[in-house]
Amino acid sequence: MHNLDITRWLAVVMTLVLVLINPATAQDAAPGGDAGAAGQDAGDGESKEGSGKPSVERYFIRSAGDSGMLAQRYPHLAVWLEPDGAPRALALVEREVTEAAKGAVVLLADEGQTANHALLAGLRSRLTEAGWAALSLGNSQVSPGLQLARQRAGEAGSRSGQDSSDEGEPVMIDVNDQAAEDLLKAHRDEVNARLDAAVAWLQERDYSQVVLVGVGRGALAVNGYLPRAPAAVSRVAWIAPDFGSQAPGELVSALEGKVVRLLDMYPSRSSAGPGRRAAFRRAGMNGYEALPVPLAGGESGRHAAAIASRLAGWAGGD
Repeated sequence: MHNLDITRWLAVVMTLVLVLINPATAQDAAPGGDAGAAGQDAGDGESKEGSGKPSVERYFIRSAGDSGMLAQRYPHLAVWLEPDGAPRALALVEREVTEAAKGAVVLLADEGQTANHALLAGLRSRLTEAGWAALSLGNSQVSPGLQLARQRAGEAGSRSGQDSSDEGEPVMIDVNDQAAEDLLKAHRDEVNARLDAAVAWLQERDYSQVVLVGVGRGALAVNGYLPRAPAAVSRVAWIAPDFGSQAPGELVSALEGKVVRLLDMYPSRSSAGPGRRAAFRRAGMNGYEALPVPLAGGESGRHAAAIASRLAGWAGGD
């Protein structure tokens, strides 16, 4: 009985933690004062809440920097996207400076980085010189609530792997595991909506070929978007990708059947890159290409020239 009481007490504590996290992280949403910062009417800054339905993702996603200040500082680059079912998002856009456009590139930052992170800013300017339009998106810093959800989802995956060997045993569904999955889905849906809006904006301006590039954790988000990406998206590149706990074999399985060409630009001193390359080779996925890049100490703006050169050469190839 004593052990049972302790178990019930711990369950109550965990429930209270999840409940208390919600209002705390709700305060992390982007301020409404960003409206009009890019020269639009103040009404454009209103979030899409007219439906009366609660927006789950806003309680668990923090703003990636002050988008309004970025828009004020770079009004000639700022474009406010209107994702379906998600808050508006700031994109910084530079058009190609060559006579003929080769296509467009969408750059998704690592988590916690803005659309004008040093690497993204360097890539944008250099890609335009190579004939590509470049659109960069920030990537929100995840809240403690979403971090906890990721941890629970990982633990649930480990438990399900163990339980699969117990044939004939009843399957128990943990309510907290389901809540964590709901939060993760809300986060994925918002990022997908932003990518949808970015690709659509470029297609509306007659860019028939769009390359998606994810930096760090942004690479995982780009992969998650592929099942719903339009046909114009035929190439995906990763820069110093961070796939969390996803093993190379799991990554290969998740991308099987996706008709895209992949470029894996991993830090030259990383051991993860060769491991992914071996996994893709064993799976016979010919569209995958791995390329070590000089990113000692983490990606930085000073590496933008070398990375942009490799990226543009690959994107413009057959």
